[in-house]
Amino acid sequence: MLDKKKIALYSLISISGWIFAAYLMFMHLHNDRTLINDKITENAYNIVSQSLQDKKTDQEIVAQMQLWFADGWTAQTGSVTTICDNDRSKFKKILSDSSITTICRLHI
Repeated sequence: MLDKKKIALYSLISISGWIFAAYLMFMHLHNDRTLINDKITENAYNIVSQSLQDKKTDQEIVAQMQLWFADGWTAQTGSVTTICDNDRSKFKKILSDSSITTICRLHI
């Protein structure tokens, strides 16, 4: 018969395997979510940045996006909404923080 120390050691070893497996699953799911989120916003950013290639200032960009929302340009407004909902930092390449806040309020 096993003594209490060996039982405790074997129990700890078996539980540590389950804990490690749970940790690996959590990390895998987290990495998947990050990758999916990046891919979702990548196409949306390409649509928006391509549409704004002739606009240079924040005011011009905000005015153009206001026009998109007023006229119902679905590809552009859908892309702006996708970026605002998933990863606003993508806009930092073309807009200031205050303009990002303004833009993301437009789609509400």
